[in-house]
This record gives sequence, structure tokens and C-alpha cells, in this order.
Amino acid sequence: MEPIREPEGAELETEDLTIVQIMPALPGWGAVWGTIEEPEQGEPGYFTEPVVCWALVEASDGHRFVAAMAPDLETSKLKLMLDSGNFLGYSTPTYALDWMKLASTKRTENQTSLP
Repeated sequence: MEPIREPEGAELETEDLTIVQIMPALPGWGAVWGTIEEPEQGEPGYFTEPVVCWALVEASDGHRFVAAMAPDLETSKLKLMLDSGNFLGYSTPTYALDWMKLASTKRTENQTSLP
């Protein structure tokens, strides 16, 4: 199952995006993010945010993609969940991966790609 996300390598600002359509997510969907820093002993090294809806998004260049949306706890608004380099994938009640292993691999990849 491939994650549904914005184009690889795209550094998008939310001001450059237009939400074209929104569709509710089924209960139980979550976006899984790896922590940037190596986790402390006993910590999982990743966290999950609930996906409340999917958005068809159009960038200023006309490219369209699907992104998940979640509540922003600070502002009580919905936020687009755009990949900032530590996105691992989506979880569902019936689909689970070894998120700890994926998070560790992603941290290693991100560290080796730094100048």
C-alpha cells in the first residue's frame, strides 16, 4: 500500500495550495510520523495523528494531489498534513506495519542526506 501524499521533493507552502474537495476519512485512519531525534530507551520513535478527512489539493502550478487533514490542537482548525521529511505512512485498523523500524530507517536516511 503506497502512502497518499504530496509529490516527492516538493517544498510546498500552504499559501500556495488550494483545497479543491474534501472527503471524510473512515474511522481509525491515522498518519504516522517518525520522531526527528533518536528516541529515548523504551520510547517508540514515532507518533500517530488521527486523519479526519482527505483533501484534493491543487498547487499553484496546477499539480493536484491528495493529502490527509487533522485537527490542529493549538488553533482548533483543520490542517493539511504535508510531509516534512519524517512521514512514515498511513495506518488503519486492519493495516499495520513495524512503525518503529520504519521510523529508525527514515531517521538514518534523513541523517545521511544532510550536508
